[in-house]
Formats: sequence, structure tokens, C-alpha cells
Amino acid sequence: MSTATLSHAADLPATSAPGESGMHRVLRIVRLHYVDRMQMIWVPVIMLASVAAVCVIIMVVLQALTPATGEQLSEGFRYNQAALWSWPGFIVTIGVYAYARTMPFAIGMMGSTRRHYWAGTALWILVQSAYLAALVGVFLLLEQATDHWFTGTRMFDVYALGDGHLGLTLLLSFAIAAACLSVGAGLAAVYLRWGQYGVMAGIAALLVIILGALALVLASELDVATFFATNLIQKASALLLVIAALATAVSWAVMRRVPVGR
Repeated sequence: MSTATLSHAADLPATSAPGESGMHRVLRIVRLHYVDRMQMIWVPVIMLASVAAVCVIIMVVLQALTPATGEQLSEGFRYNQAALWSWPGFIVTIGVYAYARTMPFAIGMMGSTRRHYWAGTALWILVQSAYLAALVGVFLLLEQATDHWFTGTRMFDVYALGDGHLGLTLLLSFAIAAACLSVGAGLAAVYLRWGQYGVMAGIAALLVIILGALALVLASELDVATFFATNLIQKASALLLVIAALATAVSWAVMRRVPVGR
């Protein structure tokens, strides 16, 4: 944990009270994850706003340098996928930090059990995913209210996020955030248990599983394209939530034997 994070974390109770309920201990872990409010709350806002600003600049440049009309350019921006690819890596990093920076402190200094820490982190993943999804929803509403940032620029009102449908945008954003946070936390648990070689082996095993799954799908001659031709966002979101659940289960299986001092 950083110096600033440690200074804020010092405000939390050092040990669990004897009569403290399990739910209260879980909520203390959630609170611990939000000690670094800049990273958890404000950096996602800054990132999305910055990417939106870059998209607006690109639109303005295209309007000045191409013969296409503003309506044609805005229609082309419906295929913009910046909102999908600009921050999953950052979300995975948050998931990694969730374990790597707070687990030794929570168990060694706060007296938390591994079970309470894992449950608190799983609850934090749900809360943080809901926050990130709501943030994307707010940006979508702002984009629509300002006639796409006053320039016709589309970043959130795009096909990849549900073509302006708020419910689909929230669903997919929540699923992406949950999957990224859970995978990041799982990788951190593997690192704390087996170090960098464990992470490398874990990534290799994950690739083997993915390739094996693809081989089974191809061998079974399933028509994947037809399956995803309808309700794509709902089905993709369900798949991402399954990945999140599996990663969360893996993190529990691994962290039960993680040495606190690593």
C-alpha cells in the first residue's frame, strides 16, 4: 500500500472487536478498499472524460479535413469502441491492487480472517462494478443531452454499448467491470501465493483452457455466430459474469493458503 493509503487505513480499527458480527467485518473490508478514493472514485471519471475529449477532438479534426457531413461522421462514430477498450486494463489493475495492497494489512493489522477478507472483497467488486456501470450510464445520458457533446461525437451512444439503450449499457458495463476486477483479484491472489512464476503459469493455463474451449466449440460444429446474432449484449454480459464468478471462486481457493507476509 502507498504511504497515503496507509495513513488513511490507520483510521480503521486495528483489530476486530470480540462481539463484532461477521457482516460488520465484511463491511470493514469494503471500507478498506475505498481508502484510496482517488484511485477508486475519481480516476475512472478522469479517464472516461479524457477519452471522450479525445474523441471530440478527432471529430472536430475530421469535420475540418474531410468532405463528409457532420451527420455522416456522427453516424460513423456509432461504431466507436473507445468506451469498451479504453479502461479494462485499468480496471484489472484495480482488482490486482485490491488483494496485493490490502490483504496483508487486513489480515495482519486489522485481525480479519481470510474468509471475511474474501467476502468483503467480493462485495466490494459488486459495489465497484455498479459504480463504474453507473458512471458510464451518466456519461451516456450527458452525451445524449448535449447532442453528442455538441459536435455529433459518439462514444457511449454506440452500437457496442447498446446503441443508446441505457439498460443495455448499464448491464454490459457492469459485466465488464465485474469480470475485470475479479480476474485482477484472482491474479493477485495467485501472485501472493506463488509469486511471479505462479502468475505466468496461471496465464499459460488460462490460455490452454481458452484454446481448449474453442477447439471443443469448433469440433462440435456449434453455430456460434447464429447464437450471438440475437441479444448479443445480454449473452456477452452473461458470459462475462460467469467469468467473474469463476475468477472469484479461484481467488478463494488460492488465498486460503496465501502467506500474510508476502
